[in-house]
Amino acid sequence: MSGSTQIFQTNNPTRWKRIKWTSRIILLIIFFLIVVLVLAIKNGTNPGLPDIKNRAKFYQNKLNPDNKFTLSSSLNKKYKGFRDFLVKRQREDSLKKLNAIKLHASQIRAAFYVPWQPASLTDLQKNGDKLNTIYPEWFFIDPQTYKLQTRIDSAGLASMKQKRLSIQPIFTNFNSNKKARGIGDFDGQLAHTIISNSKIRKSIIQQLVDTLSYYKLQGINIDFEELDEKNNELFTRLLKELYEALHNKDLLMTVDVSPKNEDYDYKNLTPVSDYVILMAYDQYSDATGAGPISSQKWIEEQLDWLADKIDPSKIILGLAGYGRDWVTDDDSSYVQDLNYDAVIDMAKLSNSAIQFDNDSYNLHFSYIETETDTSAEAKHSVWFTDAATTFNILRFSDDYTTAGTAMWHLGSEDPRIWNFYGRSLSSESLRKNPFDFSLLETLPINPNKKPTASGEGELLDVIYTPVKGNIKLEIDNAEMLIAEQRYVQLPSGYVYEKFAEDKTPMGPGHKIILTFDDGPSAAFTPQILKILEKEKVPATFFIIGINAEKNIPLLNREYKDGFEIGNHTFTHHNIATMSPERADLELKCTRVLLECITGHSTILFRAPYNADSEPHTFEEIEPIARSKKHNYITVGESIDPNDWDPKMNADSIYNRTIRLAEANNASIILLHDAGGDTRQPTVDALPRIIEYFKKRGCVFTTVANLMGKTRDEVMPPVKRSWINSLNFFIAEASYWTGQIVFAFFIVGIALSVGRMLFMGIIAFIQKQREKNEIAATAKPLVSIIIPAYNEEVNACRTITSLLNQDYENLVVIFVDDGSKDETYNKVQKEFAMVKNVQVFTKQNGGKASALNYGINIAHSDFVVCIDADTQLKKDAVSELMKKFTSENIAAVAGNVKVGNEVNLITRWQSIEYITSQNFDRRAFELLNCITVIPGAIGVFRKEAIIKAGYFTTDTLAEDCDLTMRLHRCGYKIANCNSAISYTEAPETMKQFLKQRFRWSFGVMQSFWKHRDAIFNPSYKNFGMIALPNILIFQILLPFLAPLADLILVLSLLAAGFGIIQSDISNIIFYYFIFTLVDVAGAAIAFAFEKEDYKKLLWMIPQRLVYRQLMYYILIKSFNRALKGELQGWGILKRTGNVKKVSSA
Repeated sequence: MSGSTQIFQTNNPTRWKRIKWTSRIILLIIFFLIVVLVLAIKNGTNPGLPDIKNRAKFYQNKLNPDNKFTLSSSLNKKYKGFRDFLVKRQREDSLKKLNAIKLHASQIRAAFYVPWQPASLTDLQKNGDKLNTIYPEWFFIDPQTYKLQTRIDSAGLASMKQKRLSIQPIFTNFNSNKKARGIGDFDGQLAHTIISNSKIRKSIIQQLVDTLSYYKLQGINIDFEELDEKNNELFTRLLKELYEALHNKDLLMTVDVSPKNEDYDYKNLTPVSDYVILMAYDQYSDATGAGPISSQKWIEEQLDWLADKIDPSKIILGLAGYGRDWVTDDDSSYVQDLNYDAVIDMAKLSNSAIQFDNDSYNLHFSYIETETDTSAEAKHSVWFTDAATTFNILRFSDDYTTAGTAMWHLGSEDPRIWNFYGRSLSSESLRKNPFDFSLLETLPINPNKKPTASGEGELLDVIYTPVKGNIKLEIDNAEMLIAEQRYVQLPSGYVYEKFAEDKTPMGPGHKIILTFDDGPSAAFTPQILKILEKEKVPATFFIIGINAEKNIPLLNREYKDGFEIGNHTFTHHNIATMSPERADLELKCTRVLLECITGHSTILFRAPYNADSEPHTFEEIEPIARSKKHNYITVGESIDPNDWDPKMNADSIYNRTIRLAEANNASIILLHDAGGDTRQPTVDALPRIIEYFKKRGCVFTTVANLMGKTRDEVMPPVKRSWINSLNFFIAEASYWTGQIVFAFFIVGIALSVGRMLFMGIIAFIQKQREKNEIAATAKPLVSIIIPAYNEEVNACRTITSLLNQDYENLVVIFVDDGSKDETYNKVQKEFAMVKNVQVFTKQNGGKASALNYGINIAHSDFVVCIDADTQLKKDAVSELMKKFTSENIAAVAGNVKVGNEVNLITRWQSIEYITSQNFDRRAFELLNCITVIPGAIGVFRKEAIIKAGYFTTDTLAEDCDLTMRLHRCGYKIANCNSAISYTEAPETMKQFLKQRFRWSFGVMQSFWKHRDAIFNPSYKNFGMIALPNILIFQILLPFLAPLADLILVLSLLAAGFGIIQSDISNIIFYYFIFTLVDVAGAAIAFAFEKEDYKKLLWMIPQRLVYRQLMYYILIKSFNRALKGELQGWGILKRTGNVKKVSSA
């Protein structure tokens, strides 16, 4: 009746030792391969860059001419400069102008704000707290309607209010539609219409007052320039009327004036304005030729001149915070204004030495620029102001006791001025609170600075990365002026070179390069390769490492077919937003992968999300700079049809490509062969794009050819080594492992869905057949055998429930299997006098021996085997016996339900009983391949048990093993869903794991014991369906299901931390869909069982946790099977929480 040893048991430790050593060797090999890969990535050498800078070097060498020219300036000898003025002021401390020498709260520190320059907003947000007044350029005149036109930017307004500044918008006659050198200009005629027409004038004054009141602003700044009036009367009248209207609302008005300009009636400005801003800059212009922006003597002259007409306490001195470049070439000359950062970049690019002119306190340099192709020369003479200029002017202004200062304009100035602009620099103030000049000796890096470009083309190379500037100062300690300064090291933002431009007009001979990002893709890359090969067109593929690793054959094909391959990072994450360490890893991993697969490296790089050949921001330039460290040339593009956009179809991609190519006379086209839901529109548009450029006579070529190089120069061969060979093995192994795992997942999903549908159909057919079954009417004697071990909690209640059965011809045989508690004594005492209850005890031998003991004692032809913790519904035995309609039926399985749904884990088990065990038996009955008659309720024909060899002890699942042996004997196993029993499920995690290990290990033992029957047609559906079902769905797939959950969690973490680029909501959405499929399958089972559908809600947490527990149990079962140790039943602690069964 039982074997001498259990299935898998062995007394020889050799098997387990072999397994342990094999596992250790495999782990050691894996560890070794990982170390090799890490070393290859960490210590991999960067390929050398080919000589691609010949033309650029020629250009740079011509940038620093020997015949530099400078301009000196001097004014009337009566002006000796700021130093002379300060000395004189200290001697003449009785002068009335010294009454306001102190910096008090009313002293104005202002700046002009221009919303059309992003740096102005950044500057405001960072340094606005150093100001008390701001003049934003917001108010214009509509040239069509002559009404007020406002251009208020909400971000600027919010920042000004947050910093509590006095906001006084500029009201100007600047006309954006009046072109001058491609930009707007001041419009005298527009101003004339306003000031000469009383109706229009009154209307716009009212609009100004209303707008200021609406936005709760503090005043207005009038900036009317280039006036074309015969006299000042009309303009002064406008100022007077506006001033009166504003003062009625307690609003301020300032007026901007340039020095000695006939447009303004200076003497009459005082009564019609609160302050006058002297625009003490633009000393030299296009008309005058190169010279200082605002020299010290000139400022002194202009301020003295104006102070004779206007009280200095009403004068705000306008400061220059910019530079100016006078350009002269063979054909023309022009002037361009530059911000401070652009001036410094220009000096650095041209290798020019900046000279501080201590006569004007302005700075300048000059150089000659030579065009690469034409050798045409252009002379540049650059003058600008910096922090030293501004400091000296403030020293002069504060001792002059003006009302304050206003800088033109935020975003263009030397950032060092913010070390002192917010304080008084009067002599008295500096005596009390000296200034630390060392603050001006370093120029900080500006992270918001726009990258500076040099040259033309769609290939990019960073020349300079941001570095701090170093400046040497000489201080006049007596007057606290900066007497001299020297730029020891020029500061730099990002400066990059654009090169390899094809200047051939679009048409015959013009070069076109097709580039494809984000691949390879198994779905679309082969289609694109087929088109390119058919059309004999070269291309460059920028691969994502993670995609290349998944498609190694395609990567090989791209190289072998002659295409260029570049690096597009490993995960397609934004390099600018990741750490430098991760950026290095992304670039190295993809390069190492390419090297080990193709035997060639690459110097071509394109940054994800920032492929544009015109980087404008830190985020766009940072990837180029980081790639430069690894000897990459960045390949930009000027033809981007946005084929990645799901809204783009093939026509849109084609049309946009042609339009951009023609408009830009560009060469490099950006397309995608992977990414997104589909790249089919790109595939469809590609032949048409190729056809168009061929008809135009263009030449399709490669990036290497555009650079004048060969493919081997941009993809240099790498020397083969054992490390490369191992890396190739790792890549291949990873690829095939991924392919196999993916295939398993696909097959697993298909099998699971197929099984669900198949089981649902079969269960439905079986349910219909049950309606037509003729029940057996005989009432033979039935023995109910209850094996028990330490069941004192439940035993008496179980027997009591059995005595309430409506089947009269039965006897209860209780077999105590050597319990250590009071099980036997309690049962004996309770039922000693009940004639149809027989109580026995025996030496402990396990459940199987207890069952066999009861079977041998029983005098009936049928025995019902149930667990001692189980209660039956009143009609359970009657329902079971109705199924014995044939002598060939050896056993009938009942319907087991969880009777103690008291916590989460028991609810999960309840769902499992309904959806898996009971539902499966219902379907398998039709096929006669039920594999388990549950220990909680099942009736057997005694003769069949004896013929099959009784219950055995060589497995932990004696009920499963006996059922399988009955199949092998040719018997039929039936199922009775109306025979319901309620069992006590484990209520704690420890008890649950113990029970499930016994079940899992026992089923594994039973399967192994009967493995010779699998796919054996002699055993019909038992061998062809039942055993394969156990192998696939109870042993193999349970390994994949928790692995899928693990992949989900890792994907969410990777996406959340930005390791991979994926939409977390999409991951959760698809996982939710898969969960719904599970729930739908469970709902079918619930429908058959007529259970409460609300219970299905518990499946969501069950999916996340329960299967991981089953995964652990399965691993543990495999481990114990391999070890070959004897496994015992274990003891489950009973609580007696099974609900009382209704007698109905």
